[in-house]
Amino acid sequence: MQENYMVTQSNNLIEARHLKPLTAREQKIVLTMVSMIQPTDKDFMDYRISIREFHEMLGLSGREHYTEIKEIAKELMSKSVEIPKDDGGWILANWISSADYIKGEGVIALSFSPKLLPYLLQLKNAFTSYRLSNILSLKSTYSIRLYELMKKWQHLGRWECPVESLREKLGATTKTYSLYGNFKNRVLSFAINEINEKTDLHITFKEIKKGRKVDKIEFSIQHFKEKEIRLPKKQKEESNATSVNEIRERLNGSTKGYLFDKAYFADIYSTALTIWQERAGNELKMLVEYVNAESSINKPLGFIKSKLKIALQLHFSGEKISFSDLEGDSRSTGRVEVVPDWFSKRREKKEEFIMSAEEEENLKHERVGLYRKLGLSEEEIVQREKEKDLIFN
Repeated sequence: MQENYMVTQSNNLIEARHLKPLTAREQKIVLTMVSMIQPTDKDFMDYRISIREFHEMLGLSGREHYTEIKEIAKELMSKSVEIPKDDGGWILANWISSADYIKGEGVIALSFSPKLLPYLLQLKNAFTSYRLSNILSLKSTYSIRLYELMKKWQHLGRWECPVESLREKLGATTKTYSLYGNFKNRVLSFAINEINEKTDLHITFKEIKKGRKVDKIEFSIQHFKEKEIRLPKKQKEESNATSVNEIRERLNGSTKGYLFDKAYFADIYSTALTIWQERAGNELKMLVEYVNAESSINKPLGFIKSKLKIALQLHFSGEKISFSDLEGDSRSTGRVEVVPDWFSKRREKKEEFIMSAEEEENLKHERVGLYRKLGLSEEEIVQREKEKDLIFN
């Protein structure tokens, strides 16, 4: 797989409605397959991805787990798309028609649905192209979909879209996102920030209201050709089992009267990685120091879980939070003086916070990867997941 491969799709496929949205990992598999298509190809072929590349693309940890890859392939084959036709009609199609694991070669061969042929092969006009490397570092499926839409309209520098239509194009049609505030904070703003940080585009938007309701979104699009297109980089804290265990041991060296076992640590650290990425270890250290200084905290492990739950909720709402705000003058007085409002109490909201399917999957992916790095067996991991004794249940 080459990072400079081009992804080329018809504009109708770019504008399609994702009825059962692809996850970010599934998007990367499909778009990698698209990037393998040659301009002279007259028919689809089996697009072969080595298990090692497949494994790395999905961010799976440790050795290749073929059962897990098989389940991912099965799920991918169930995903469908609704493509608008020029005559006003539409066509429904699955993305993938078959997946063939070739054991002796360590390769998985994937085939597109034949119905997608007019939208991916022999394109002469009304198509959009971009480099595969632009989307490989994006973590959210909404970021990838929005990037594709922005690429289509990049030549005009602006694009206006009704909110409901935008939800359908991004695949953000769950009840969670029926409220515009949730959609704005957890899908739109998050995707724009990620695109601006990691790709060759810079996007801003403004809301167009109809009465008091936001009816449309107007995007402004800038392209920076000279901007570095960064490929995914494994964070140092995630890179190997040794560093993860070192972080757990370092935190356990700071605790007073309690310890983080491997399963509990995987729960909290996966959440911290989602919120703070490379700063996760430092943020947890600040939280431990706060717990140490507060004699009124009787159940430190439960307290830590509850505060991480609030932090994740605020993170998905688009707010920046940091446990480093708790440091205050605890080192000189033995007690933390500065306590942010978000830390002291659960923020008042009209509706109960519900994670989207993608958010849940990403968190589970981080957690299971950490289980393996910390040495839990596959049987222990399965049992741990079945128990549902996790941070958000």
